[in-house]
Amino acid sequence: MTPQTVRLYGVSIATAKIGTGFFFLINTWLVIGITGRPSSAAISLVMTVLPGLLLSPIIGLALDRCQPARLACQADLLRWIVLVGYGLLYATGWATAPAAYAVSFLIALGNEIQVLSWRTAVAREASPEQLFRLNALTVVTGQTGQILGAAASGIVLAAIGAAATVCVASTTYLLAALCGFVVARRMRVVEFGPRAAVSGAKKHLSDLRAGMRHISERPEIAFFYGLMLANMTMIFGINAMLAPFVREELRLGADAFGKIDAGYALGAIISGLFVVRLADRFGRRTILVLGFLVAASSLFAFAQCGGFLAAFVAYVGLGVSFQSSVIALSAAQRATDPHYQGRVTASFNALNGAAGLLIYGVVAISAGHHLYRQLYVCQAATMLILIPIVVIASRRYRINRFLAREEPAPSQDCRPTQAPACERAISST
Repeated sequence: MTPQTVRLYGVSIATAKIGTGFFFLINTWLVIGITGRPSSAAISLVMTVLPGLLLSPIIGLALDRCQPARLACQADLLRWIVLVGYGLLYATGWATAPAAYAVSFLIALGNEIQVLSWRTAVAREASPEQLFRLNALTVVTGQTGQILGAAASGIVLAAIGAAATVCVASTTYLLAALCGFVVARRMRVVEFGPRAAVSGAKKHLSDLRAGMRHISERPEIAFFYGLMLANMTMIFGINAMLAPFVREELRLGADAFGKIDAGYALGAIISGLFVVRLADRFGRRTILVLGFLVAASSLFAFAQCGGFLAAFVAYVGLGVSFQSSVIALSAAQRATDPHYQGRVTASFNALNGAAGLLIYGVVAISAGHHLYRQLYVCQAATMLILIPIVVIASRRYRINRFLAREEPAPSQDCRPTQAPACERAISST
């Protein structure tokens, strides 16, 4: 992972997220236009959750049996092809509601594969300290691409029309695939033994059980992914409730909604630029706890706000707090054996999908009852409850050692031809 490779990796993530920002705004507009029903946007949103919920175990198995960086490029190519076809269907008048829902599912599937693939590839390739920086870079470039795509999509849609805008979005995925291909070529190729190539239902089930057994043997993995799950439920909640909250509680329009939503990305970008330095100076445990404290404070402030400015500042705070997920993810990846990275990550991703459906269901039931402020307060209380849990659990060695900064050992630079010299260096220390 040379500096040039890291830059290409960041470009690949950013360009793919630009396409995602383009697509989801445009598709919401298109699917309502195709069906004539506002509820179709909610169905399209549910379709984006299903790939992670239903297919994560299969994706995880594939990641542990192949070169994940190449699979990430193939996922971007899949999204390129799907959007080119979708644009042609819409331009010719053949686009239907089932086609729009299927496209939402496939684009979300491509995103699921791409995210999990790069996480697995980076965890195999990078050192522990570089892994933390790369995870922070992923958030910064991803949020930057997302906000650029969302901001530009409306302008491009008005300028060139829906079908052409979908094709523009597809081009970003092609560029992401090309940059990712160069990065994949520069990564180490992991050789798999004959056993990894064995197929069949029994082998698949055996590998899945091995992944579950690996998690049970290392409870610290579940702890860190549990913290990420708490963050994800918060994100699902604020995403689902923001539009009705802005319209029904704040009495503001679509322009204010877009600006408040952009505040989250702004906070995540700013925090991502400094989280590594802050963690090196004050410790990862301190920053992790501080992230949950900022999240709780921001959620409580958002529940009380009555105007645009206070809502925007609170949403920036929520974006800042999201970086605690980067610390938890890096620790979880360090705690996981490289041979199980795909299965472990995918297993917890399925839980994220289930949590998303649950949160969307709660928000849907609450619609019209004006319970949004109470739900934000409940989320804030949950974040506060997690703080003492993190403080107490992180004092245990099995968890604390993955929050400590790891310096490279002298033996990491040893090669077989340098064994005597390396042994003398290690013994001298």
